[in-house]
Amino acid sequence: SPVCPRLRTLFLSSNIFHRVNSDFFQSMASLRVLKLSYSNPLLFEISKVVSLQHLDLSHSRIERLPIEFKYLVNLKCLNLEYTYGVLKIPPKVISNLKILQTLRMYECATVPQARDSILFGDCRVLVEELLCLEHLSVFTITLNNFHALQRLLDSCMLQYVSTPSLCLSHFNNSKSLGVFSLASLRHLQTLHLTYNDLEEIKIDNGGEVKRVRELSAPNLKRVEIENCQDMEEIISSEKLSEVPAEVMENLIPFARLERLILEELKNLKTIHSKALPFPCLKEMSVDGCPLLKKLPLDCNRGLERKIIIKGQRRWWNELQWYDEATQNAFLPCFKPF
Repeated sequence: SPVCPRLRTLFLSSNIFHRVNSDFFQSMASLRVLKLSYSNPLLFEISKVVSLQHLDLSHSRIERLPIEFKYLVNLKCLNLEYTYGVLKIPPKVISNLKILQTLRMYECATVPQARDSILFGDCRVLVEELLCLEHLSVFTITLNNFHALQRLLDSCMLQYVSTPSLCLSHFNNSKSLGVFSLASLRHLQTLHLTYNDLEEIKIDNGGEVKRVRELSAPNLKRVEIENCQDMEEIISSEKLSEVPAEVMENLIPFARLERLILEELKNLKTIHSKALPFPCLKEMSVDGCPLLKKLPLDCNRGLERKIIIKGQRRWWNELQWYDEATQNAFLPCFKPF
């Protein structure tokens, strides 16, 4: 085992550990920063490094956090993002990290949970443990229950905590979701929806949300987004590039969308970078979106003349079209307010 009493930072990312001696970290009494992303770390040994302040386990193959993690009382930053396979986080581990300042759990534990995990069921136990962290200033999270989300939104903790990313997953087969007052989630830039049964969503007062990732909600029929002053795009081209090629071949964003309503999105520049077929779209309403200069409309869909597009006359006249044929196809579809 290494003898490094003065070692303060150790990066072991992208390593496959088949065997590590139980005393591997024993002579690292000064270790403050440990990065094990993209690895399969042996977590029980890590729990002995009580000097740790920053621990990065993102994208790792961990399946559970040991109860001994509660002894990492000096931990200030814990990154568990994209640890999809986590089956269990025991109670009183997160809440015992009293001086934790940054907790990243975006896309953490997306598989069914063990019954004694704080992520089992409706995630409300997780939220209650978060509320015990008096020094928390940044966190990202995945929630699967509206009541847990509402408990979070109602808490005074959000007045001083930054939440860059929020994922709402598998909301108990809910077909309709209304998300209001997201402005209380400071610095929220990405809202990710990942459940197949969702048919309707309304987002109002979205604060700093810049994009909504809804590609995992293939049954959406109605999308209504209002008063999100920082939103710049609905479907991000950057995020689409992350989708595997074999999935993209069969993926049609908004394949079942019937109504799209966008209001008071002052910085919205694009819905999608390319034209979409919108096979089921019946109505598109745009108001208070001065920077939205191009609609992702396919010429063939316009020729069917089954879509109603509502908006201000001035906005319509300033739209930029892919070509003259597309413009002519959709001219009869416009109905001014």
